Amino acid sequence: MYVAASGLELALGIVLLPAWLIAAVTTGLQPGRRTVGRMRRMSRIALVLVAVALLLTAARLVVYGLLARQGWVFVGDRRLFTTFVTLLPAVIATTVCTVPWLASAARMRLSDPAAPVPLEEQSRARSPRHVVPPRLAAFGGLACFAQMFLPPDRSFWISLGAYGLITAAVAGLLVWRAHARLQRLFMGREIPRRRALAVRLGTAVVVLGTVVGLVNYGIAGSRLPHTFSMMKGEADWGGGGAGQHHNMAGGHHMASGTAGADEVSVDKLRGPTSGTPDRRFSLTAQAKKVKLASGKTVDAWTYNGQVPGPQLRVTEGDLVEIKLRNELPGKTPVTIHWHGVDVPNGEDGVAGATQDAVLPGKSFTYRFRVEESGTRWYHSHQAASEQVDRGLFGALIIEPKKQTRPVDKDVSVLAHDWQTDKGLVSAIGALDELERRRAEPGEKVRVRLANTSGGTREFAVDGVPYKVTALDGTDVNKPTALKGKKLVLGGGNRMDVEFTMPDGPVRVTDGSAPDAGIVYAPDGKGELKADLGGPEFDPYSYGSPKRTEFGPDSDFDRDYRLVFDEWLGFYDGSFGLKQTINGRVFPDTPMLMIKEGDLARTTFINRGNEDHPMHLHGHHMLVLSKNGKRASGSPIWQDTVLVRPGEEVQVAFKADNPGIWMDHCHNFWHSKLGMVMHLAYDNVTTPYEIGGPVGNKPE
Repeated sequence: MYVAASGLELALGIVLLPAWLIAAVTTGLQPGRRTVGRMRRMSRIALVLVAVALLLTAARLVVYGLLARQGWVFVGDRRLFTTFVTLLPAVIATTVCTVPWLASAARMRLSDPAAPVPLEEQSRARSPRHVVPPRLAAFGGLACFAQMFLPPDRSFWISLGAYGLITAAVAGLLVWRAHARLQRLFMGREIPRRRALAVRLGTAVVVLGTVVGLVNYGIAGSRLPHTFSMMKGEADWGGGGAGQHHNMAGGHHMASGTAGADEVSVDKLRGPTSGTPDRRFSLTAQAKKVKLASGKTVDAWTYNGQVPGPQLRVTEGDLVEIKLRNELPGKTPVTIHWHGVDVPNGEDGVAGATQDAVLPGKSFTYRFRVEESGTRWYHSHQAASEQVDRGLFGALIIEPKKQTRPVDKDVSVLAHDWQTDKGLVSAIGALDELERRRAEPGEKVRVRLANTSGGTREFAVDGVPYKVTALDGTDVNKPTALKGKKLVLGGGNRMDVEFTMPDGPVRVTDGSAPDAGIVYAPDGKGELKADLGGPEFDPYSYGSPKRTEFGPDSDFDRDYRLVFDEWLGFYDGSFGLKQTINGRVFPDTPMLMIKEGDLARTTFINRGNEDHPMHLHGHHMLVLSKNGKRASGSPIWQDTVLVRPGEEVQVAFKADNPGIWMDHCHNFWHSKLGMVMHLAYDNVTTPYEIGGPVGNKPE
């Protein structure tokens, strides 16, 4: 309901401006009618147009009420001020003053329609009491339209005062202008038409020049500097731009550069430097034209020449060593981030935060011991909106030391969107057509679903009852059988599904690629239609509860409240839909400060119109509740939490992995547009910078 109401509210905000503008212009034209008949006709037209604008305003108020049912936070911002401070007073004045006068003029008796309008009636028609309210309502409509371009308000009382003062100033200007015209009428000193036209043209030129100037200022002022440290408390903008970098919540000191006596640099927070690795891998980033199953060609960036990259399979407790070599063309740097693995901070692979990105011809070696198990994945964290989209990702499977649920077939399904020579194509790995595989009746099958794209995806498993056995790689406690459910995964999420092969076919389908998928059958030739129309799977009530180290009733040392929003504007020299956290975009987003041992609670609130899969590096979050309702099933431990429009999701985590950790929306295009922040331990520093000689770009 929230998405529909929010979309309708936005549409009404767009149409209110022309509706009230036309009504105001028509009402203003009424006094200029020379005859009684023309004045009455114009009054009727104006009355209808004002009535339409009033109905649209009433509809906006109804929608506003529907949004308010989601919670005050979803309306107590730009919507509140543009509707109730800027628009509503003018609408009330129009209803009380303008409508009765128009109704009276529309019923004017006509003894002689061609008779000139009496001076007394002309003065009534020009009265500020009658003509100003619709014009002020048109300004309110402009404010509702401009709401899309206004940043989310950060101070209720300051914003209330600002909107109130601007509205009062506009009202005063309109009243003064109406009084001046009325005075000229009585004195018989109407402005000549040529002079009036010149004034209007001059005004239009000034307005156009102002708009062009503001656009140029917005482009120049929004550009990020060539080099800056996300950890600095003062600006390096050279006197311009968006102000301080990465505001530090909580007042804790954070330095950058060389660590002091009590501080630790991220390049010291590395994995074991000695010991023979249990598993060694080599991944080479290189460009290659790759064909999908259909024959469509992808101009891909690959690890080891394949998309997805090689599956890395290790065992819990292993010391793992991965050597990354960059052979991409030009000067394209690259990294590897181990998504969902709580590695030491220096192994996290975030360009400009935990390392410098690896330039072509160079290499970097990651070493860490895996202390967990489950479905993970890896991908570049340098300009990820481009590099992951083009193929720099792969599956990372960590087997448990003791296998509690052995299976006969174990398959990773990495759903992705590819830009091909035939346009955008959704696929499972490189499979953009239906693939048939053989599975014998009675065999146990595990399907590891992973969403490697930014947008939310829906999956279906048809032809057999199944269990969801893990979320983001963490086992579900006592899962129960499901059938006909729609499995929703946000960007970066994973979900393990297990079933016992029946006598007939079983189909696994990605809703973004309904004509593709995998069909298992005893003869390898089964046919089964995908069913994506079922109800959504609810992880909040699935499985059985069990005790956790902390929970909703724990005492928290830190309590973060993060509101996600969006508004049109300039960011890094481009115009787009900026994605904000607490009204700000990176690098001005809140820095979440914490110290080792703290227990933290975070409330995610999405009052935008797009899904936000929020990914915290280096930690697992326990999901506590959604929309005020506590999770009642198996404990949900995730590294990426999907927050959909209109939702409020509360999570908690333990600060047990020191470092500077990226916390961002895993729709990389949202990260590119500013939805990035960091969790920083108060004694950790970084010597790395964003930009610079290697071009670090930590999307």
